[in-house]
Amino acid sequence: MPELGIGVNSPRQAAEFAVQACAKYGKARTVYVPEDAVRSVDTYVMLERPELTAAAARNLGRRHRDLFVVSRIDHGTRRVRGLLDGVLREFDMQAMPADLRRITVYEGEFGLEALAVFVCRSGLMPGADSWKRYRHAAWRRMRAHADATTPHLPAKRWRWHDLRHTHALHLLSYLERLMDGEEPDHVARRRRHDRYLSSHIRHNPLLIVSRRLGHASPETAYAYLQYTDDLVNEFEEAFCGWVGDAGEEATYAQIAAHAFGLEAGSGGGR
Repeated sequence: MPELGIGVNSPRQAAEFAVQACAKYGKARTVYVPEDAVRSVDTYVMLERPELTAAAARNLGRRHRDLFVVSRIDHGTRRVRGLLDGVLREFDMQAMPADLRRITVYEGEFGLEALAVFVCRSGLMPGADSWKRYRHAAWRRMRAHADATTPHLPAKRWRWHDLRHTHALHLLSYLERLMDGEEPDHVARRRRHDRYLSSHIRHNPLLIVSRRLGHASPETAYAYLQYTDDLVNEFEEAFCGWVGDAGEEATYAQIAAHAFGLEAGSGGGR
């Protein structure tokens, strides 16, 4: 919750923080949480979460020797200090692995409660098995409530990692549309995009997505291109270009000849 700013100043603002120990391959990257998402989390923390934390507070109190009990949170430096195994320890939140985050608690309204946003019946952050159960339950509800108006569901049960791919694809499509703008001239757009190498590196949608996802190499993001290429429209534009001056009356043979440079006067065939 400290990373989201929940309980500090204006928690309903967008949040941005760095993770490393919990990131893929331990590679540091920045996490951005939009304002609407922070608002939803803040509502959950105020209305639904207290019931869970109150019910689990006594149990956490009995287990306090097995937990990392935080006594001080520095929101400026994103560091926490407290007792772990009877020793006063201090950690940078960015460098806290998932196992340590899961047992991190502080003295809240009802007693000890987890610093994590989402908690299970034990009062601690859900573990891998719990998240798996939540995902399976969500899949069953999706299938049970599906009807003729439901978008096409995947053939297999979705994974949490699929949400990362969905985010990447939507972000890439949005950035490409933003970069193209309303310019109807494809040549002019390409000339504008390729003007400066530094601009290309900073504003290239694929590189932005790659940096946002923390990829070690931009090549990892290349796989998303197959889902954003508008091959049908590109073919239509190319087909119209092949027709040339022949117009709508051109035969398929004339179009093919034009495309392959086999028209009269082209200097022979290949």
